[in-house]
Amino acid sequence: MAATTVTSSAAASVVFGCSAETGILINSFSREVTREKAEVTDNDGDVVAVSYYKPTASISIEGVVNGATGVAAAAPGVALSLNSTTNLHGITGGSIIVDSVSREETSEGFASISVSATQYPLL
Repeated sequence: MAATTVTSSAAASVVFGCSAETGILINSFSREVTREKAEVTDNDGDVVAVSYYKPTASISIEGVVNGATGVAAAAPGVALSLNSTTNLHGITGGSIIVDSVSREETSEGFASISVSATQYPLL
């Protein structure tokens, strides 16, 4: 059942929950956008120029396995297609490549999966 969210006008655009993904019931989704940085310093050690380059986004998804396709079928080195937001904070488009997958099964719980991936905007 979908959640009912009641807000004031000051919080009219808050986001609750995660986007649905194939093969997983998501418990958490995170995306961190970074760029590498090079600095030029003068003879006093003060920064006089800086360049940001090589933008990437690190993505982490965790949840309960719910099928055999989509996120549940993720494998290192393979592209991953997501419904979750991957077009904010300076990186849009490109390819999301899986870095690692961890699956856990217990005798008294549901099978869970954790996937780490990197988004490359020019691939």
